[in-house]
Amino acid sequence: MDAPPLLPGPIDTVYQPIVDLRNRSIVGYEALTRPASGGSPEDLFAEAERRGVTAEFDWLCRVSAVRGAAEAGLPSELALFVNSEPAALDAPPPDFARGALVDAADQSIVVEITERDLMADPAGILRAVAHARDLGWRIAVDDVGADSSSLALLALLRPDVVKLEMRLVQQPSTPETIALLAAVAAETARTGSVVVAEGIENAAHEARALELGASWGQGWYFGAPGPLPRFDAVPRRPHPGLAGPAVTVRAPVAVTPFGLTHGRGPAVRTTPAALADLEADLLRRALECGPTSLVLVTVPEPEAMIGTRRQLLDQLSERSALTVLFTAGDARSLAGHHRVVLIGQSEPLAREHSIVVVDPEFAAALTAVPCTADGEPCVEYRLTRDRDQVLDAATLLLHRVPPR
Repeated sequence: MDAPPLLPGPIDTVYQPIVDLRNRSIVGYEALTRPASGGSPEDLFAEAERRGVTAEFDWLCRVSAVRGAAEAGLPSELALFVNSEPAALDAPPPDFARGALVDAADQSIVVEITERDLMADPAGILRAVAHARDLGWRIAVDDVGADSSSLALLALLRPDVVKLEMRLVQQPSTPETIALLAAVAAETARTGSVVVAEGIENAAHEARALELGASWGQGWYFGAPGPLPRFDAVPRRPHPGLAGPAVTVRAPVAVTPFGLTHGRGPAVRTTPAALADLEADLLRRALECGPTSLVLVTVPEPEAMIGTRRQLLDQLSERSALTVLFTAGDARSLAGHHRVVLIGQSEPLAREHSIVVVDPEFAAALTAVPCTADGEPCVEYRLTRDRDQVLDAATLLLHRVPPR
């Protein structure tokens, strides 16, 4: 496919089959970009980045994939997996892509987002996923297992498909990979996500994929990347593919974590000292979760964050996948390995105490606001372990985190 001016190209698209491991029937194809003149795809993307047209080139690759599938008559029950940079999904489609979006309306598009370094721009990832879902596309998280720290964000993305990194299939298990797979299994069991094992190159890899709990598989054992067949010219056995509706994710409707719990029962009134004890207890629980946890904390008065709570926060910032502190106060007093996000002093969030913890095995949110009783300072708080409420609170806060 010829590229518009300034974009690297021309490019070709090849397709690799994805099969149901139970019967090896084809359930979809992954579209892969190749330079038409030879060379590596990595060189093309590096050149696009050098020219400052990464998003446009990413759209070009998806347009080529969609048009190739339409020309081959790819049936709607077979999924078309296309790779994407989150920054490109977060950008509006260029003019040359608009016609392809019409073609894609009849296709079962699954957008693959790589799992590597999802924490660099969590807000951008969440926006990109929301835009893809608005287009009617499903979401796959690719290379799961490459970085255990990103498992915390997996819960927030609610992917329709989880693709395991090939080393999980091709290499012996370690204590770390066993723990990672247990976390993936817990998350996919909650959401019903389809698990795809990549890198299957022989019968032993296929057996290993089944042991890991994968339903679908991909690799040279089932077919090399190449042109799509003409589906109107070959007999085929229909497969239900990704049966059922795509995952839907509703946006939080409140502006603070405490606001999300409004109407979920009365708040508990206590003293600031008692709240500090509750916060320390939850931070200790977060510390036990380790590198798959996501910890978000609002700190109305940074100078008061001393002693046990400060020590726990410092430990969390080195152990968790991501620790973010939100404050309207003096951020210098919160300096550490964690990330700090400044908020406006007049915002409702500026007066709220909250700790939100998300992990594949644990989720909790402690939210509180100051009040007075009989002229004495006090706080009203709610503590919830309802996973949906906790994920909503985390989503709300993550949308405020700028790119790293």
